[in-house]
Amino acid sequence: MIDRIARVQALRIAAQRDYVTTAGLRAPTLPSGADPRVLNRNTGRHICIYATRAETLLIQITTEAGVVGWGEAHSPPTPRVSQALVEDLLAPQLVGRDPLAVEAHWDRLYNSMRLRGHNTGFMMEALAGVDIALWDLKGKLLGQPIYRLLGGPFGVTDEAETVRVPCYASGIPGATLDERLQAAEAFIERGFTAMKLSIGRGGFDEDLEQAETIARAIAGRAHLTVDAHGCYDAHTAKMAARRLEAAGVRWLEDPLPPEDLDGYAALCAAVDMPIANGETECTRWQFQEKLRRGAADVILPDVCRAAGISEAYHIALVADLYNVPWCAHVSTCSSVHLAASLHLAAATPNFLICEYPNPLSPNPLGDPLLRQPLRYEAGHLIVPDGPGLGITFDEEALAAHTVA
Repeated sequence: MIDRIARVQALRIAAQRDYVTTAGLRAPTLPSGADPRVLNRNTGRHICIYATRAETLLIQITTEAGVVGWGEAHSPPTPRVSQALVEDLLAPQLVGRDPLAVEAHWDRLYNSMRLRGHNTGFMMEALAGVDIALWDLKGKLLGQPIYRLLGGPFGVTDEAETVRVPCYASGIPGATLDERLQAAEAFIERGFTAMKLSIGRGGFDEDLEQAETIARAIAGRAHLTVDAHGCYDAHTAKMAARRLEAAGVRWLEDPLPPEDLDGYAALCAAVDMPIANGETECTRWQFQEKLRRGAADVILPDVCRAAGISEAYHIALVADLYNVPWCAHVSTCSSVHLAASLHLAAATPNFLICEYPNPLSPNPLGDPLLRQPLRYEAGHLIVPDGPGLGITFDEEALAAHTVA
């Protein structure tokens, strides 16, 4: 007898955060008349709005027998939008159905709004949360971790069959160069061999000088990548890439606006440094066009934006057709996001490295909400080996952060 889906619920959770130590950027300033609940990420034309607190949307799918699967639709800075999509559009299509038919559910839910043009943005983030919850539920019903259901592991294992995924420390915190250099040293002391610096708030030369200084300070011990958050045009992106390459930076992330595929293709052809992008794309079709045009040397799909584990898995395999590696984009979110990324990483042959948001500033919506935290060891994250995602929420801690 099939243990059918009984309920699909969406829970908003939130916590206060220190923007500077979380993102590793100088505190953004609000323009005149701006809503104080949001922050502007970049100066100039390309502005990204961030919430002033950590917040995300969890999806809980429960079977008739009471088995629960968890997912996450990150949806910054307004998770209420994805909450409405889940509750009003996606949940009614799932109740009463077989929870094991995950790919069939994904296809039906995606197609339910495809012809209306909703193949990106909040719709895909809502679908991601539902899809991850279904995979967690399937793993629990079958007693297997998700990476095994997907055919893994490809990751590094030891004699105890522990699956390890390489990771980098993301967001070097500090308001000054000296503070960032100290943070970089702290990452190295914790065993990290790679880290990422966020730029785009200072002037062109100021940003690059900081990146060059940090890259040279850690040379031979760790690699630096740089995230420009789409703040350059084609000319300045080329200038930045050549300077950063000379300083030993491993790759440049998102130097151009995401729509500029021609610019990305030209930049990839013009410089030897790998150019990474793709956190904004949501489907295999979008990534296929990017890859066909040679517009990325490394792609960065985000499992909580790219329509969930089902679609992110397809995206990774499409990239493999072009011999392009992928890196898991992970932002400040719950541990569901990170755990789902680790399972996907362990199940794909062309995985490169996983983003680990600033380990020096614990995420209040991450490990503190779990009964057992995710494990980090010497530059690697350990993939949970329990059924499904392999993580369990502390119900009291979760309730304390749930937004009514």
